[in-house]
Amino acid sequence: MTNSNLKNFDNFYSDLAQSAYTNRPSNFSPYNNSTDIRLFDFSRDNKFYNKDKKEWEITPGGKHLPHNGKVYLQPDSDLHTVEDTIKLQVGDPGGGVHQEEYPIKYYQKGLLTDEKAGFNAYYLTDTPTLTNDTKKTYMTIRGSDAISYENLNDWIDNDAKFALNHIHTPQAKLATAGMKAKIAEMREKAPNATMDITGHSLGTIVSAQGVAGLSDEELEKIGKVVLFDGPDTTKSLKKMGLSDEKIKKISEKIEYYVNPFDVVGMLNREHTITKLPGDSDEPLKKPVGKVNVLVPLHYTQITDPESSHDFGVFQSDGKGNLLTASEDFHPELLRAGEKLARLIATTLDSLRALGVDENVASNVLNAIMRGEFKIKAAIGYAVYENFTTEYSKIVEEARKESIKWDREAIPRYQEQLRNGNLTGEKRILVRAQLLQTAAQLANFDMEDKVKNVKTLLSDAKEDIQNMIKETRQTAFDMVGYLSSSEVTNLLSGFNTTSFWDEGVASDTKTAATSFLTQIEQLGESLVKASGSFETIDTDSAEDFNNLLADVKQTWRGKNVSPNG
Repeated sequence: MTNSNLKNFDNFYSDLAQSAYTNRPSNFSPYNNSTDIRLFDFSRDNKFYNKDKKEWEITPGGKHLPHNGKVYLQPDSDLHTVEDTIKLQVGDPGGGVHQEEYPIKYYQKGLLTDEKAGFNAYYLTDTPTLTNDTKKTYMTIRGSDAISYENLNDWIDNDAKFALNHIHTPQAKLATAGMKAKIAEMREKAPNATMDITGHSLGTIVSAQGVAGLSDEELEKIGKVVLFDGPDTTKSLKKMGLSDEKIKKISEKIEYYVNPFDVVGMLNREHTITKLPGDSDEPLKKPVGKVNVLVPLHYTQITDPESSHDFGVFQSDGKGNLLTASEDFHPELLRAGEKLARLIATTLDSLRALGVDENVASNVLNAIMRGEFKIKAAIGYAVYENFTTEYSKIVEEARKESIKWDREAIPRYQEQLRNGNLTGEKRILVRAQLLQTAAQLANFDMEDKVKNVKTLLSDAKEDIQNMIKETRQTAFDMVGYLSSSEVTNLLSGFNTTSFWDEGVASDTKTAATSFLTQIEQLGESLVKASGSFETIDTDSAEDFNNLLADVKQTWRGKNVSPNG
């Protein structure tokens, strides 16, 4: 899965959650240095080379951020190196044997770091050090990187076992210990401060279960817990022995943002998002926390370059708020999320029926994340094939429904604005929704047109290649009338390069993609502007034009034709 990064730093909690990962813009150190305090300023633009995409990215600095975007990463004073050893039987010179220990691996361990367990958390403050002046602190917990030998603990001991058996994850126990220690330190050094917590993916499970291990008194020092693309943890919290009252108390602290097309975010959320046609009157189940379903920038699957499980599809309104769906605004996305949640549930039930263990389950998760074929036989072809087929249908159907919704919503919003009955905040909201809807529809339209251009080019090239192949075969069939060398000479210039200019084709594709990027730029500008209508109402078009110019200047410099 290619890393897809935030388009801007406008949402403070997603800034922190993304920075917990390696190879991301403004990322925290993989291992928190034991002595240095580091300032991170998310109000500043960040230039970053994306190794996956092999291109430079510019992430515009955030506006309207807490503490003006500045936080201080505190060191993990307990960080140290641990030596893993193995005991081997060694022969003695005179006969007999004895045991000797040999180092096999070194790993980092501290209060907020346990490399062996796959656990990394970061503690940040609004002041350089904890003092009476400190008002807010943050703990951000890293999720799973792509599966590898180095992070099997993430996938097998935490992700897979949680998905199948709703376990209390090992990393969560480490998180609870870290939270308790930091709360105790805050009580001593910064009695007026509270701690917010954020995380993404596995980091959301660890965060929610970590908070669940706190006492009621410790919970009072927790401000809010903001989580991205994570599953519901209700079953695991009950399995941990928490009462309904304690779960309710934790839920009041927690807020989720989940992509309706994300496999991880929709795990355990069946019958919690919305009703589907044919459902009974039974009320929806209550998940942990408040759950916001995102309106993503791109309608993608988890395996796509702009993955539904990554930060690059988040949309901000320019005021730090992420764009979310409701029964009144893109309700089709609520239905899509519910459909995916139920598909995941039936797929996991099928896996359980096959008797898979955690190792096989981790392979399943990895296959879904990467879109791989190789492990299908191990889990049953029908299970995997049904999931991938139905998953694709859900995304494509939602896209069609969103286009239909956009086209119906635009004249409705226009009419509401024309009739003059809207005033104040309601008018601003409707204008914002109109811009957001128009931007999305334009983006959908250009995506389809660019796809069509590339298809036409591919089809045209294939037609030329087939024509050349058939013509050359006809010519060689005339060898009875001409010599082989005469036929060869006749066809010397009759090849693909003579009839197909690869440079022109490439420039055409690049130009089409570049135009799509410009439409995305305009869309982002519209969405940002929608959050600033109070200013636009006063200063009119000048502010919007300045905003558009700013977005175009800082947008990622990609897909530009060498010929301009």
